Amino acid sequence: MYLSKAIDNAIESNKHNFVRKQFYVELLDVLNNMLNEHKDLKVVIERFDDFDHNEYSFSGFYDMNEDIKYIVLNLSKKHRKFEMNTKMFKDFKFLLSQVIQHESIHQCQWSNRPEFKEPVTVDFRDNGMGMSKEEERIYLADMDEIDAYGHDIALEIKYFYPRTDPIKVLKYAERYKKLTSFFIYKKAFKGIDWNNIRKRLIRKTYDWIKNERV
Repeated sequence: MYLSKAIDNAIESNKHNFVRKQFYVELLDVLNNMLNEHKDLKVVIERFDDFDHNEYSFSGFYDMNEDIKYIVLNLSKKHRKFEMNTKMFKDFKFLLSQVIQHESIHQCQWSNRPEFKEPVTVDFRDNGMGMSKEEERIYLADMDEIDAYGHDIALEIKYFYPRTDPIKVLKYAERYKKLTSFFIYKKAFKGIDWNNIRKRLIRKTYDWIKNERV
C-alpha cells in the first residue's frame, strides 16, 4: 500500500477525535491537526445541497505548481454538524486513507517527471461536475490517472473482498459492485469501446497487487 501504514496509523490514533458529534469546523480542525506534520497536505470542506445528514464523500487534487495535495471532504449544506459512530469510522478511515494515497501517487509521478513534460490540465476538484463527458474521458484515460485509480481498485479489493482471490476479482470486476473506482471508469466510457483503457486499468491494478504494494 502506498504510504498506507503511516497514514492509517495517524488516522487510527485520532479515532477518539472523530467518533463523536461536532461542528464541521471542528472536524476540519481535527483533520488538519492530524496531518499538521505534512506541510504539503491540506484538507478543505465543500458543501452540497443533495447530501443528507451525516452523508459524506472524499475527493482530492494535487496542485503541482504549489506541490500541495488537497483533500476535499464533501458534506451536506443543510447541516452544520457531523456525527460519527465506531462503525462509520472504519469506512471513513479507509476512504480518507485511499484519497490521500491517490494524491500522493500523483505527487510522486510529478516529482519524477521530466521538466519538459506538460502537466495534466483537467482538474477534478469539483468531482467532475461541470465537465463534459469528453473531458472526463480524456482525464481518466491519462496514464497517471490509470495508475492512481489502479491503486484505488487494488485497495478496494483488499478492503471489501479480503477472502477472495484478487485475480478472480480483477477478471470479473463487473460482478464486484463495491469496486467504486472501477465503476467510475465503466460509467464514464459507457456506450463506447473502452477495451484498451480497461486493459491498462486492470494491468495497473494487477501490478499493484502483484508487487504486494497494497
